[in-house]
Amino acid sequence: MTPELFKKIDIATLQELDDNRELRASGEIHLHHGLIKQTNQEQCVVHLHPTYIVAAMQTLELSQLVTDYPEISRYTRVADNVGMVPPISEELAEQCLLKLAEDKDIVGIKAHGAVSRGYTLYDAYEHTERLEHICKIVLVGRTV
Repeated sequence: MTPELFKKIDIATLQELDDNRELRASGEIHLHHGLIKQTNQEQCVVHLHPTYIVAAMQTLELSQLVTDYPEISRYTRVADNVGMVPPISEELAEQCLLKLAEDKDIVGIKAHGAVSRGYTLYDAYEHTERLEHICKIVLVGRTV
């Protein structure tokens, strides 16, 4: 990813700060804004739709799954799953904020995706990548 792929937003007003009309702010802007306000510090928020995380949540509680894998539990604090909530909704934002309020790094949203946060974009993304890797291992292992 390169800087021109990011939409710049004023955190206080949620107004766009650049003239790039090809990029639009996420429909989940209130979720991102709430997470940043919740911690009272600068951080990056990443919202993705990782295949194996979404698939694993069909039958697994992610916060329980990772207890067996020290390579993730040592570096990434996983919150309890958010259940089925409408995308781009206040309920989605509220549920994610509630689950991440307990000093967690990432939360899965059933049948939707995951939201992670970190001090840098790389930190936030790495939480998602770690959890995606473990979910893939578990799901592939179940088919063998």
